Amino acid sequence: ALVLVMLPVLRLPELSWLVWVCVLALDTLVFALAFITASVFAILGALVLTLVVVGLWVLHVPVVTFDLPGTLFVVGGFALVFFGLGIFAARRLTLKLPGLNGDARAHIPAISAVLPFLLLIMVVLRMPIANPAPVFGLALLLVVLLLGVARWTSLGALTLVGLVSTAALEYAWHSARFKPENAPDVLPWYLTFVAIFTVFPFLFRRQLKDQVLPWATAALAGPIHFALVYGLVKTTWPNPVMGLLPAAFALPPLIGLIVLLRGERNLAHLAWFGGATLFFVTLIFPIQFDRQWITIGWALEGVALLWLWYRVPHNGLRWVGVGLLCVAFARLALNPAILGYHARSATPILNWYLYAYGVTTVALFVGANLVAERRATALLATLGTVLAFLLLNIEIADYFTMAGAPTLTFQFSGHFGRDMTYSIAWALFALTLLVAGIAKRVRPARYASMALLVVTLLKLFLHDLGRLNQLYRIGAFVGVAVILLVASFLYQKFVPAEKK
Repeated sequence: ALVLVMLPVLRLPELSWLVWVCVLALDTLVFALAFITASVFAILGALVLTLVVVGLWVLHVPVVTFDLPGTLFVVGGFALVFFGLGIFAARRLTLKLPGLNGDARAHIPAISAVLPFLLLIMVVLRMPIANPAPVFGLALLLVVLLLGVARWTSLGALTLVGLVSTAALEYAWHSARFKPENAPDVLPWYLTFVAIFTVFPFLFRRQLKDQVLPWATAALAGPIHFALVYGLVKTTWPNPVMGLLPAAFALPPLIGLIVLLRGERNLAHLAWFGGATLFFVTLIFPIQFDRQWITIGWALEGVALLWLWYRVPHNGLRWVGVGLLCVAFARLALNPAILGYHARSATPILNWYLYAYGVTTVALFVGANLVAERRATALLATLGTVLAFLLLNIEIADYFTMAGAPTLTFQFSGHFGRDMTYSIAWALFALTLLVAGIAKRVRPARYASMALLVVTLLKLFLHDLGRLNQLYRIGAFVGVAVILLVASFLYQKFVPAEKK
C-alpha cells in the first residue's frame, strides 16, 4: 500500500492533505500489526518506505510552487508519529535484530530520529531557503524530543544520533545556501545547538553518571560545530586575531572538566572533556598563522592527548593521539600537492614550510617520548625522522628556486651550489642521526645513518663528480669527507663491539 501511494506522489502536480493522512493511517496499521506479530522488521520497513514517499514528494515538487510551512508541517507531523510509535515499540518489543548484538530497543528510536533529519536535509538541498530559521527551529524541537527520549529510556546512543543528524543538516544548509549577509541570523542557531548538547548531561548528571555516550556527545558538540563557526566568521568578519575563536570554544569544555573534577572522577568523562579542551587550545597557534592550520592542529592535539594520558590513564587518549600524529605526517609527507596549496614565502628558510613541517616534526618526536609503548615509539620516531629529512630538502629546494616562482621545484642538476648543498646537507643529517642513535642506544637509527651516508657517497661519485665544476666539486668532497671522518670516530669511540 505504501508503494502504491508513490504513484500519485510522482504523477500529480499538487497533493491533497488526504494523501498524508492515508500514509499515517498505513504506518499506524503496520505498527499495530508489528506489535501483534512482534516483528521488528515490519516497523523498520514502514519507516524506510515512509521516508521514500516523503522524499519523492520533496524532490518532485516544483521549486516555484514549493510551500515551506506546509512541508515542515508534514515533516514535523511524521516526526512526532515516528517518535511516539518508535518509543512505544522500543518498550514493547524485546526481540533482537538478527545478525546484530544490540537490543532492538536501541535501533528503532534511533532510526525514527534519523528519518526526519534526512527529510529536512532533502528540503534544504532542494529548495532555495535563504533564512533557515524555520528548518532549524523544527530541528531544535526534534533535538529536544530526542534528548528527552534518551533521558527517559536511558538510551545514551540517541544523544550521539541527535548530534550527528543535526550537524549533517547544518553542514548541508551551510554548504548549499550560506551567504555572508545571513551570518547574523545563522550564528545564534549554531551556538544554540552547541549549548544544548553540551549542557544536557550536566542537567541529568546523576541519572547519566554511569553512561559514556551522552558525555562524549557533549564534548564533541564544540569540535563538530567549530568548522561551521570558523568558516562563517572568517567569511563574514575576517580579522587578524582569529586565534581568539578556538580560545573561546575551549572555555565550555574547560568549565565542564572543572565541574567533573569536583565530583565523581569518571576517567572516560574526564578523557572526553580534557581532549576537547586541548583540541581547541592546540588550534590557537595554527589558526593564528593560517597556513596548514588543520595539520598543525592535529599534530599538537596528538601530543596534547598523549600528555593528558599521563594524567588521565585512559587508553583511548593514547591511541587517538598516535593516530592524529600519523595523520598529520601523512598529510605533509604523502600528499605532493600540499606544496602548491600556498604561495612561496618571500623569506628563505624562515617561512611556512619551516613552521608547518617543523612543528609537526617536533610533535612526532615529543609524542615518541610520551607514548610509552615500544612499537608506537619506534613508529613516531621513524615518522619524525622522515619528515625532518623532507623538511631539509624542501628548504634547500626553496632557497635555490628562482625568485618570483609561485611554488618550489625539486631539481638535482643544473646548479652547482644547490647540488653541493644537497650532498653536504644529507651527510650532516646522517651524522646527526648517528649521534642520536649512539646517544639513545638505538641500533636502527645508526643503520639508517649509515644507509644515508652510502646514498650520499653514491650521489657524490656518480652525479657530483661529473656535473660540478672544480671549485664546487672540491667543496662537496671535502665537506662529506670531514663528516665521514667524524662519523667513523664517533662510531668507533662510543659504539661497543658486539660480544661473541
